Amino acid sequence: MRIETGFPIDRPPEEAYTLLLDLERVAPCFPGAELGGEADGDARAVTVTVRLGPMRLVYDGTVRIAERDDAGRRAVLQGDARDRRGAGTARASIAMSVAPNGSGSVVDAVADLELGGRAAQLGQGIVQDVSRRLVGDMAACLAERLGPSEAAGGRPNGGEAAEPTATDPGTRDLRAGAVLWQALWARIRAIFKRRG
Repeated sequence: MRIETGFPIDRPPEEAYTLLLDLERVAPCFPGAELGGEADGDARAVTVTVRLGPMRLVYDGTVRIAERDDAGRRAVLQGDARDRRGAGTARASIAMSVAPNGSGSVVDAVADLELGGRAAQLGQGIVQDVSRRLVGDMAACLAERLGPSEAAGGRPNGGEAAEPTATDPGTRDLRAGAVLWQALWARIRAIFKRRG
C-alpha cells in the first residue's frame, strides 16, 4: 500500500535533510521500533514490537538508507523484517524529500508498505487505515523531535543525545489495538454520516 504525507520542520532545508538521515534520531519516531547495532553493509538491525489485543508480534530485521541524492535533498529509507515465529513479514520503503518553506522546510514523504502473515489477515481496508494513522504519528514525531527546540548542533543539552521519554514512540511497544479501534470507530462514524 502507498501512503503520502508531508510535514514542516522549522530548520533550513540542508539541516533538515541531514537530520532525517540520522537513523539514531529518526528511529525513535517509528512506533514500536528499537534500533540495534550495525548489520550487513550500511544497514542497522531493528526490532519492531506490535501488540494487537492479546497478540504480541515481534519483527526482527534491518533498516538502511537505500538511496540518497544530497544535491536534490532526497533519500529513501528501507526496512525489511520477519516475525520471530516465521509467520509473517513486513517491508517498508519511505521516500523523503526536503524543500524550502519560508524560513524552514517541508518534508514530503511517500511510504510503500507490504505486510504478510497474521498482521495482513486483518483485511486490506483496516490495515490501510491503521497504517495511515501510524505514518501520521511518525510524521508528527519527526516534526517535533527535529524542531528548533534543540540546542546548537541539533542535539539537546548542548550536544548530548536526548534520553528517550515515555512519550517517544520508540520507547514502547506499538499498541496497534488502540490504533485499530480508532480506525474502526472512524469507519463506523463515516457510515452513520452517509446515512444521516
